[in-house]
Amino acid sequence: MFFIASFWLALAGAVTAWWFYLKQPSIPAAIGKALSPVVRVLENKYYFDAFNEQVLAKGSRLLGTGLWKGGDQAVIDGVLVNGTAGMVGRIAGVVRQLQTGHLFQYALVMLLGIFGLLTWQLWPYFASLIR
Repeated sequence: MFFIASFWLALAGAVTAWWFYLKQPSIPAAIGKALSPVVRVLENKYYFDAFNEQVLAKGSRLLGTGLWKGGDQAVIDGVLVNGTAGMVGRIAGVVRQLQTGHLFQYALVMLLGIFGLLTWQLWPYFASLIR
């Protein structure tokens, strides 16, 4: 069981780390200086964090701001919520002028409505009489 290659590799890595960082700390410093471009790329995680922050995250924030300003504030709050409330207010203002409490005005509107409905329904009959 102790002859498995992964065990010996793990043991060699532990021994090497112990030797480099506890017994001879100048060795990792020299290797780091010689391979400084590689070390810089690895420490910066291949610059994927910078790409993520500058491109993906900034684009997501821009998209979110656009949807918030254009979709939520303009369409939902502006047109759907406040627009319908404003329209109800305007219609109520017109209807308030029509509701005077005078019975003769209500009777006149009912008669005009019945006349309009009958005209609309009987128009095809009257048009065929004229031809």
